Amino acid sequence: MGFDIIDTHAHYDDKRFDDDRDAVVASLFSEGNVSAVINASCDLETSRRSLGFTEKYPNFYAWVGVHPEECGKIADMDAALAELEGMLAHPRAVGIGEIGLDFYWDEPDRATQEKWFRAQLETAKRTGKPVNIHDRDAHGACFDAVCEYPDVRGIFHSYSGSAEMARDLVRRGWYISFSGVVTFKNAPKVREVANTVPLERMLVETDCPYLAPEPNRGRRNDSRNLVYTTAVLAEIKGIPQDEFCRAASENARRFLNIE
Repeated sequence: MGFDIIDTHAHYDDKRFDDDRDAVVASLFSEGNVSAVINASCDLETSRRSLGFTEKYPNFYAWVGVHPEECGKIADMDAALAELEGMLAHPRAVGIGEIGLDFYWDEPDRATQEKWFRAQLETAKRTGKPVNIHDRDAHGACFDAVCEYPDVRGIFHSYSGSAEMARDLVRRGWYISFSGVVTFKNAPKVREVANTVPLERMLVETDCPYLAPEPNRGRRNDSRNLVYTTAVLAEIKGIPQDEFCRAASENARRFLNIE
């Protein structure tokens, strides 16, 4: 029996798929588990590519946005934001992402990252679109920023913050997305979060080609590996895997207006 799984955050534009992208994408849906994929973007070019994938591949959708590591490379912020806002009119653009803060590398500087993050949150507020948040070593700053925009809702992707912060985000109407990290033996905090977040606010993702779950950790990831991630999450929630997959996919369809 196949599962109904929606991958809410993938990067099939990554160069590691250049040699066999079409074959991999075809296999996602032919094997009976993956029902839809949302490709996340990092800059203007990948946003255009993500939208192109939605026209080339059935059951593909797109996040469009500027990643914190890429925002310092764009000279004309106003023109970039205007182009992104135009992209949001595409029928398969689900929202703005991935955006946020990355203090692990601290490049570009934090002030630049914060400026871009808030500007894209402002675009979300104006357009009514959800956002997809990248938060690396910046939990407090990300939380403070989204709290400044109470009308904006979205997803914290591959969540790595505390269970307490997750509970607060859920109370504010946010969703928490889990990647293959939840299968790692050295990730008890993520499993604690999964135990804490109510089923109706949980989503799943690959972040492929990164973060392949056990037993494929360290290899190139793709959406077929969500069967391993969802198996662990279902066990944590104490329900059958097909029930967990169905609930998480219903969450994605409802929140992101996916057919």
